[in-house]
Amino acid sequence: MSKKRKFDQIRDIILHDLLEGKKTINKIASDSGINWKTVERHIIFLIGKGMIHEVFNSPYVKIVELTDKGKEYVEVKAS
Repeated sequence: MSKKRKFDQIRDIILHDLLEGKKTINKIASDSGINWKTVERHIIFLIGKGMIHEVFNSPYVKIVELTDKGKEYVEVKAS
């Protein structure tokens, strides 16, 4: 039985994954091993917190990237 990840852990994984640059929700999900629907829900939260912003949005794809606030958060968390 696998151990469940907490919300903060999932968000940290998503933010860390976005250090590589702009990504789609599906790319984040496949790179991190997190269900795409879960990634989508956490991205909505992170957009609201100003850590991520949408670069492109259509009915089929959403591309996001880190804001300066998101980059600072990941750098502080890493040190």
